[in-house]
Amino acid sequence: MKQYYFFVLIFISVALKSQNLGINLSYIDSTANPCNDFYGYCNGKWQKSFKLPESDARYGSFNEINNNNLKNIKVILDAASKNKAAQAMTDEQRLRDFFNTAMDSTKTEKDGYAPIKNQLAAIDKVKNTEDLLALKTRFDENGISLFFSGSVGTDPKNSRKNIFQIMQSGYGLSNRDFYYSAQFENIRLEYKKYLASLFELIDIPAEKAKTNAELVFNFEKQLVEKAFTSLQMRDYEKMYNIYSPSTLKELTPLINWNDYFKNKNIKHPDTVMVATVDYFKDLNSLLKATPVETLRMYAKAQLLMESAPFLSPKFEAVSFNFRGKTLSGAKQMKPRWQRVQQTMDRCIGDIVSREYVKKHFTPEAKQKINKLIDNLVISYRERITSRTWMSAETKKQANRKLDLLIRKIGYPDTWKDYSQLTIAQNSYWENVCASTKLAVTENLADLKKPVDRNKWQMTAVTVNAYYDGSTNEITFPAAILQPPFFDANAEDAANYGTMGAIIGHELTHGFDDQGSQFDADGNMKMWWTKEDYENFKSKTQMIVNQFDGYTAIDTMHVNGSMTQGENIADLGGLTMSYYAYKKSLGGKPSPKINGLTGEQRFFIAWAQGWKQVTRDAELKRLLTVDYHSPAYFRAFAPLSNMKEFYETFGVKEGDKLFTPESKRVEIW
Repeated sequence: MKQYYFFVLIFISVALKSQNLGINLSYIDSTANPCNDFYGYCNGKWQKSFKLPESDARYGSFNEINNNNLKNIKVILDAASKNKAAQAMTDEQRLRDFFNTAMDSTKTEKDGYAPIKNQLAAIDKVKNTEDLLALKTRFDENGISLFFSGSVGTDPKNSRKNIFQIMQSGYGLSNRDFYYSAQFENIRLEYKKYLASLFELIDIPAEKAKTNAELVFNFEKQLVEKAFTSLQMRDYEKMYNIYSPSTLKELTPLINWNDYFKNKNIKHPDTVMVATVDYFKDLNSLLKATPVETLRMYAKAQLLMESAPFLSPKFEAVSFNFRGKTLSGAKQMKPRWQRVQQTMDRCIGDIVSREYVKKHFTPEAKQKINKLIDNLVISYRERITSRTWMSAETKKQANRKLDLLIRKIGYPDTWKDYSQLTIAQNSYWENVCASTKLAVTENLADLKKPVDRNKWQMTAVTVNAYYDGSTNEITFPAAILQPPFFDANAEDAANYGTMGAIIGHELTHGFDDQGSQFDADGNMKMWWTKEDYENFKSKTQMIVNQFDGYTAIDTMHVNGSMTQGENIADLGGLTMSYYAYKKSLGGKPSPKINGLTGEQRFFIAWAQGWKQVTRDAELKRLLTVDYHSPAYFRAFAPLSNMKEFYETFGVKEGDKLFTPESKRVEIW
């Protein structure tokens, strides 16, 4: 027996030497007390020494992974740019010509605003509201949103069926608060200057440009008066409003919906989902009362804002000065090739992704992630069983969600088909429009098809992950499965503290305040008993209260209601991953490395995953529009609810992270 343990210990020692630690000891500030300032303890030295690049509004672990991935993507793009042998209408040709045309700043400077002159001329031909609504359909194909957006998506209450959905859209500041909140007065002033500068770039005299900017702003402010706020947009039930052709006509008599759908080459659907009813009622009145000259100028503003990043350097600079500097606080633009790569990811992302995964995502990595998911699901089942506030009936339905869970890892089984896409060398903007039109056409074609549950909503080179309640799926693109979030050569504590917690996070979205409204089949349907759901809501209110109490900057607090889904997912994901890690130890104590137990390394890995430096302007913007809490709070807030953290670091009453048991949030 002694000999057996001896060899086991030797094996563990050798294995640990061959593995990466997974956490970065150089970030740790040992002068900080982890019981008072866990973020500072885990990231203090990094926070003090890191210099935020001039081109970034914020920088953290997601950026770190993305920048490492970009080095690999750059190799792919450079090789594609030199591929003279690529045959016409192949993906190799599309990749080469999209990249080379976009990178040709000399040509874009020479062209000025010539690439959008035909679209500007089409706006000038508009004589009335009917003309503009007809033009809207053509603009929709190019990603230029006027008044509202319309697209095909899953019917929330019939997850096997697609439905046409219309919702608020078509305003440059993207969020209602920017138009009405007192704290954003400077943003509004700068926005008007931004619009005026764009108008001047199409040869409109300065004074006229300023007048036009004022007209557009005032129209948009009226347009968003009845728009939903970010918080209201989280209420799925209020956004589920089904209209027939006749009732839709009654809602907006001024809009000829038959013509609208005819222009899209589809028949008027029998049912349309209207997300924001009062917005459309108001839109009808606004269209009737607004002079056509103002509507034309509004349409030009939307065209200019959408196309500016793809036109001459002057247009790019005006766009960045507002979008980058004013709204987010960045000091300078990213290198051109990186800006182009972001656009290519949106337009022809699967072509780049296909080449990326060949070189940078191994079957072994996929196998290890699958094993992590298996362990997280086991932990989830055990936690569901242990919930004393849930009935057996509700627990059965919760387990059924786990039974039917779809998992997508790395990249899709079938890559997107671009055979109908023509990419030329005429202009960057033209290629953006062509790829957007293909995406819109494919989306509209889905209306007559059942929901495709194999479709991915992100490319493989996207550093992110998601849960979709309508399909009950979790998706982890290859790009996020990289250090520091996941390292196949790192020891388990770190991988569970980062990637395991991310997997648990996405699983928990199936059981957060929104995901809890969807059953195992993806239908928005009450699957809880009334008592259980009331118990659940009382617990989620506690996490709302917790985050409402955090002041992020100046007098701006975290919005606990708006961010509750992500906060629930953080707490649930971290809890599940902790117990999955403990189970992986097989009942043995965790190995101690550099004086740290596995449990300590687990929590440190979590907090280091949320290291971030953010500019003030960007933080204020995110607090207004983002459903996630700032990274700083995500690093420690969930831990203050976990007895496992208290036990690991010896948190006691009187410590700043100590929360009385009666106020600690435990949901899953």
